[in-house]
Amino acid sequence: MSEEAERQSLPWMKTVFDWEAVAAAAGAFLAALLLGWIWDPLFWVGFAAMVIALAAGRWAKRTPPDLAYGVVAPCDGVVVSVGYGDAPAALRLKGESLVRVRIASSPVSSNKLYAPMAGGVEIVSLQQGEPGQPIANRPDEEGLTRAYVTFESQGEQAGIVLTTGGLGPRIELAVDHGDVVRLGRSFGTRRLGGWCDVYLPADIRTHVWAGQTLTGGETVIAHFRSSVAEDFEDADAVYSGAAAPQPTRPEPAVADTVSAEEGAEEVAEDAVDEFFDDDYPEPDEVSAPEDPAAIFARLREAARKHGEGD
Repeated sequence: MSEEAERQSLPWMKTVFDWEAVAAAAGAFLAALLLGWIWDPLFWVGFAAMVIALAAGRWAKRTPPDLAYGVVAPCDGVVVSVGYGDAPAALRLKGESLVRVRIASSPVSSNKLYAPMAGGVEIVSLQQGEPGQPIANRPDEEGLTRAYVTFESQGEQAGIVLTTGGLGPRIELAVDHGDVVRLGRSFGTRRLGGWCDVYLPADIRTHVWAGQTLTGGETVIAHFRSSVAEDFEDADAVYSGAAAPQPTRPEPAVADTVSAEEGAEEVAEDAVDEFFDDDYPEPDEVSAPEDPAAIFARLREAARKHGEGD
């Protein structure tokens, strides 16, 4: 994005108008001139129509964050409340008492709608309002134009309820069931502001508070606690060695230690026995050498007997 901004002469100039809005504003201005030629105060009626046409067709270029398992604001506006509530049945969200982030958008806010998360489009429903309700003072009023969109990715869901006045084509959705969208990419248009309720899982980590100003497609409002993120955390822990299983050596039992010592002694004794067993007789089997005096006495006795015999 920085290189692209360097190539732009006016990088802060991101406001764009739809061609339909420009054509309608030009027609309103010509009508204002004609009405003013008839009667001066009527010029301001046409001029007001020109301003409304430009406000309805204004949008801005946005740069989505490089974010995984996160949720961004689907529209411009101010956070009215962050709490728990039951999602409308039309969204078909799993679970009860989901987190609801309510956003209010002014009539001059950017008219683009941005995908709050990357994934597939599960639910798309649009209910046109009544012309007698041009302004949505409250999101629960009857006769307003409402759109229901549910996004899903790897078991995580995000549901959006868009509410605006019933006069004119106020909401146009550019996605259908089964489409895949990227995080922060435009998926439709809502003209002249209104309300937006974002429903998220109950265990999600939110980063917004009441009164905060949001930029659609850019402001991060929450992070999922998905199983995929937990898998990545486990992988990081294993890589760092925190959760890696260390090889353990079994501790020898006391009996094993004693037997090992006794076994060493037995091996030594067996080696000594094996060494002396065949080559040397036992001490009790060997006779002691005879005394020399006794030998000479026997010789003298034998000689005397031999002399007497002669």
